[in-house]
Amino acid sequence: MARKIGIVTDSTADVPQHFQHALGITVVPVSIIIDGQRFRDGVDMQVQDFYRNFSQYGEMYSEPVSYEDYALAYKKLTYEYDDLICIHCSSKVSATYQNAVDVHNDFNSSHDCRVAIVDSMQCSMGVGIPVMAAARMAQTGKDFDTIVAQIDLMRGNMSTFFGVTNLKHLRKGKKISGLKSLVGMAMKVKPVLSFEDGQIMVKTKLFGEQQHMILEMIDMIREDIGGRPITLAIMQTAADAAIIQRLRSVFESEFDCKDVFDAYVSPSIGLNTGPDSTGVIYYKHPMGA
Repeated sequence: MARKIGIVTDSTADVPQHFQHALGITVVPVSIIIDGQRFRDGVDMQVQDFYRNFSQYGEMYSEPVSYEDYALAYKKLTYEYDDLICIHCSSKVSATYQNAVDVHNDFNSSHDCRVAIVDSMQCSMGVGIPVMAAARMAQTGKDFDTIVAQIDLMRGNMSTFFGVTNLKHLRKGKKISGLKSLVGMAMKVKPVLSFEDGQIMVKTKLFGEQQHMILEMIDMIREDIGGRPITLAIMQTAADAAIIQRLRSVFESEFDCKDVFDAYVSPSIGLNTGPDSTGVIYYKHPMGA
C-alpha cells in the first residue's frame, strides 16, 4: 500500500486557497499584529479585506508561527500521515522554520511518521511553487525521497523580482539587505527586491514614475531565465488590475511559461511592501524539460 504523504507550509507561501484545497496542502498561519490586535494570516484576516482597509491601519508587524502552535499542528499531522514534508519561509527572514525544527526534534520519537523540514530559502510563491509541486507529486504517487530531492532542486532555481512603489513601508523593516543605503534618498526611489542566499536583497533601484516596474527589468529577467521554461507566479497586492494583466501578457509572449499562477501577497508580507506593489516569481525548469 502506498504511503500517505502530507505537505505542510506556512501562510507566507501565498498558495491560493483553491489550490490549498484541491491539492490537500496544510497551511499553518503566521500572525499579524495590527494596532495591537492579533490576527491569523488568512484565517482571521483575509487578503482582500487587508488591502481594502490598509490606509486605516496604524502600527503593523508580523510574527512567525509560534512553537506552541506548530507543535499542535505537528502532533496532529504526524498521526494522520505516514510521511510529512514541511516547506517553510526562509530561515533568514522568519523564525517559523527554526520553530518547526525545534518541534520536530522534541517530538520525533513520539510517532512513526517520517518527516522532512525544508528551508525554502525563499518567501511568498518562491515557497508556494515548490509546495504545490510537492503536493502534485504526492497526489500522483511519487515517493517521499523523490519529492524531497525535487524540492531541493527547485529551491536553487527560484527567482524573485518584486517592485515596491516607495520606501514608506519598507523603512520600518530590518530584514532587507541594502535597504539602509536607500534611506535618505528622495522618496521617488523605487526598489526592486529579490532573494539571494535566503535573504531579501535590493536588486536594483528605479526612479521616476514607472507604472510597470518589473517590465523595466525585462532584460535582466530574460538573462536570468536564459531560455529555460518557467513556472510563473504573478504577485499582486491592491495594484491596478491592468498592470497585472500587462505582466501576464508580456511574460506569456516573451517566455516559455509551462504554468502561470495569479496570487495575492499575504498580509504578513504586504504590511512591509504596501498596497501598490507587484512582482513575479518563477521556477526555472531544466533546459528541455
